[in-house]
Amino acid sequence: MLAIQGLKCIYDTGARGWAIELALSGEGEEAVRRFDVAGPDDAEMLIEAFEDSTASAFDPATGEIVFAYEYADFGIEDEDGSEDEDGEDEGSDGADEDEEKDKT
Repeated sequence: MLAIQGLKCIYDTGARGWAIELALSGEGEEAVRRFDVAGPDDAEMLIEAFEDSTASAFDPATGEIVFAYEYADFGIEDEDGSEDEDGEDEGSDGADEDEEKDKT
């Protein structure tokens, strides 16, 4: 796997098509690989995925691009403030549903 150092969106005037160019490094080498994409929207989606990822890599054996993301749970409460320490809603045990049935 080679680490992705950067992405660049390219419009190839010769081929009249859009492409993404990856700047790669790792395993004692630096390389640039170009991949055709359907259009600028697809290129923008890949660039945003790269920017939002915590790690990204390219596997030259399979041609696969991998974006990894890490999300931390800081115990932040939902807007209604009903999240407990385990990250579960306090009212998620079905008690509210039982109360509704008793009213009918």
